[in-house]
Amino acid sequence: MSETVRPGTVWGRLTGRGVRTFVDRNFIWVLLVLVVIAATAINPVFLTPANIGNIFIANVALGCLVIGQSLVLLLGLIDLSTEATMVFAAVLGGVMMLAPSTAATMGGFGIAWPIALAAMLGAATVIGLVNGLCVAKLKMNPFMVTLAMSLILAGFSISVGQGRRVQNLPEGFRFLGSAQVGPIPVPVVVLLALFVLTHVILTRTVFGRRLYTVGSNRRAARASGIDDEKIVLTSYVFSGLLAGFAAFLLVGRLGTATAGISSGGLFISIAAAVVGGVSLFGGRGTASGMLGGLLMMGAITNALNLAAIDSNLVNTVAGTVILVAVFIDAFRVRRAGRAL
Repeated sequence: MSETVRPGTVWGRLTGRGVRTFVDRNFIWVLLVLVVIAATAINPVFLTPANIGNIFIANVALGCLVIGQSLVLLLGLIDLSTEATMVFAAVLGGVMMLAPSTAATMGGFGIAWPIALAAMLGAATVIGLVNGLCVAKLKMNPFMVTLAMSLILAGFSISVGQGRRVQNLPEGFRFLGSAQVGPIPVPVVVLLALFVLTHVILTRTVFGRRLYTVGSNRRAARASGIDDEKIVLTSYVFSGLLAGFAAFLLVGRLGTATAGISSGGLFISIAAAVVGGVSLFGGRGTASGMLGGLLMMGAITNALNLAAIDSNLVNTVAGTVILVAVFIDAFRVRRAGRAL
């Protein structure tokens, strides 16, 4: 008599169904391993500790954008203003910390860095609040609202910055973005702590559970007594706050603040979230998946740079990854619908 294969046994996990389940649940990490193997085969430098550390450090600010974007995507919505918010916050903080003008230079206000940091985070949070109010209370289209906000902030960044470049920033301001304690980079610790905090919020708090519920079926969530407007508003506020924190880390790492401090971060953050399993249709996604998506996008970019690939092709690859990610997301949704 043949032995029954139980899904919980080691043999059950080695069967086709077990493998498919494992790959489906850990898709981004399986994909990341394949990317790492391919990148190392092309250039062995890729897998050196120094280069791996560079990948983490280079994507710390982007990681903040990925988390903020994911909180909105979990509701089936989108925030196209995250990168513009980050840039505006960076320029605002830089101009506030810059020494007053002299006869030869156009300066800033010479404000102490803790006050400038508070202004950066406050301004970014208010931007998220405005986005949330427009989407949640006024029922405006999230795509158009955040696109308009992005354009507005881009204009403000250029106007406020006026070509000024802030350098020689205070050590206290730069610590989280650039310091290293022994062999451990502080910004990497901050990044991992943010993902752990996100995991706790999504899995251990009332807000996290309601976020998934509203994203899965907003009408049913409303019928069960959940204030869906409050959840939407809070998600956009978090997205804005995280964009402001991303500006803090990015300026700290680069040591300068200008209107051109970031380019392409918005689309990479969306790609990282979706590749990591956050559904564009809402209701599905994990903090570990977000981290995996961030690392995969960072690994691909780093591998292409090590191979001296033209920067324009890097954007082409990123666009291709986004397209594949959207296809996979749509496929998963259709498969889940057939399974019901």
